[in-house]
Amino acid sequence: MALAGASLQAGTLVIGTPAENSNCDPFGCPAFFGLGTYQQVYSNAAFPGAITIDDLIFYQSETLLNGGSPSNGTYTLSLSYTSAGPGDLNLSNGPSANVESGTEQQFFSGALPALSVYTPPPPGPGTENILTFAGTPFLYNPADGNLLLTVTETGATDSKPYLYLDQSGGDNPTSNAYFGTVNGGNNPGLVTGVEYSTSIAAVPEPASVLLVLAGIGLLGYRGRRRHNR
Repeated sequence: MALAGASLQAGTLVIGTPAENSNCDPFGCPAFFGLGTYQQVYSNAAFPGAITIDDLIFYQSETLLNGGSPSNGTYTLSLSYTSAGPGDLNLSNGPSANVESGTEQQFFSGALPALSVYTPPPPGPGTENILTFAGTPFLYNPADGNLLLTVTETGATDSKPYLYLDQSGGDNPTSNAYFGTVNGGNNPGLVTGVEYSTSIAAVPEPASVLLVLAGIGLLGYRGRRRHNR
């Protein structure tokens, strides 16, 4: 007889703090630097524990740059572990140098989704646009390393007006790197929402525990009686 089961909990974790800056890479102007691959690392300290990542969200809260068009082409988003931390991505040896071997999993592949409208709860900045990727769930345990997002692009072309998304500021738990005609980065990454789920043990009701204990006691009593006959 089971005393506890498991329940599924869900939530959204926002990594990074919106600043006055924004970035059109990788989803708004990939052709500008001949971008082929974009990476973004997230500190494991930003996560509450082991989670299953279901969706990734990128935000556009700056009113002066509101709007913009997601770029054309095919985008593939992959998640993996990395030993590199924010501000420490390897820019010299290619994007594969930042991926921990055997941990990469494709999360999304296809054309960029359309922007949707989102109204954050108070004291949020008000209505803004968001770019949401619903992907193949990725099980992530921060005890095993930092999280790495790798975005590769095929046939990407810019569509004006460029799509600019919120870039994190201040003490950043995330940073980026880009590889193409020009390699660079280790600048603040895009503010990212992580929609996740996690299984937790269900706590039994006290009355249920008493019933189970009473049943165990009765079984023990009957067993002793049979033994003494």
